[in-house]
Amino acid sequence: MAGVLSGFLSPAPGDPAALPRSQRLASLAPCLTHTLLALGGEDRLALISDYCPPVRELPRGGTALSPDLERVMRSGAGVILARAAAGVPVDAIRRVGTPVVLPWSSVEEMCDSVLQLGELSGCNESAQTLARELKEGLAPTADGSGPKVLLVIGGPLDRSGGPWVIRESSLHGQTLKAAGFRNALEQPLTGAPQLSLEALVQLNPDIIIHLVPAEDDGNGLDSVRESYSGIPGLTAWERKTIGAIHDPGVLDEGPGLLELVTGLRQEIQRLSDRLEEAR
Repeated sequence: MAGVLSGFLSPAPGDPAALPRSQRLASLAPCLTHTLLALGGEDRLALISDYCPPVRELPRGGTALSPDLERVMRSGAGVILARAAAGVPVDAIRRVGTPVVLPWSSVEEMCDSVLQLGELSGCNESAQTLARELKEGLAPTADGSGPKVLLVIGGPLDRSGGPWVIRESSLHGQTLKAAGFRNALEQPLTGAPQLSLEALVQLNPDIIIHLVPAEDDGNGLDSVRESYSGIPGLTAWERKTIGAIHDPGVLDEGPGLLELVTGLRQEIQRLSDRLEEAR
């Protein structure tokens, strides 16, 4: 982070610090919008992406990979924020404003980018506090022991294709380490993060947790559990150690990751107690 801060003292062309503070921001990524809201920089926002949470009556302007440049221009935003990814059309965005592409694939990158967002929004003090909380709150605490936990994306299991899972190296994978548990996926996945049912049984995690980006309708957990019914050789089904966390923002990669650490710790501890009883 020291490198980021020192860069602001002598900004290079296109560096966030070289931009007038009065310029309004367009955020083309939910994690960036959530972070600006957490910092108190809501008043700087002029436009948000199609997938961002609602913010006042702000217009929406597509996504980082497919921005609606006309709407971005009409919003009056001078700075267009995007999360770093292959395919962000920086040259096209430059026609309507100043693109600022922020790395966000690791805790270190996220913390550095939080500081940059603080500079852009005039919320430096809040950004320094949040960056520190993220660095401390997402630090690994697992010692390599304990149950093997598989994090699954979405609601009930789709048996036709198998579960979509959280990679160990991702930010959500980091929340599992910060909660004090180990990922059942000890080896990096190649290709799409999806397991066949055969691979799931072979992996045989002690605990399975679904991260469901929706409110619980009261039957969510039962639906998730029943979707595994009868899969032979699956310990989590046999020992009833399948759980779920329902939250509309559970898959977002902003400051809400800190709340997810707490939620995972509570849910996995509850299921770990059941696992011990089954043994």
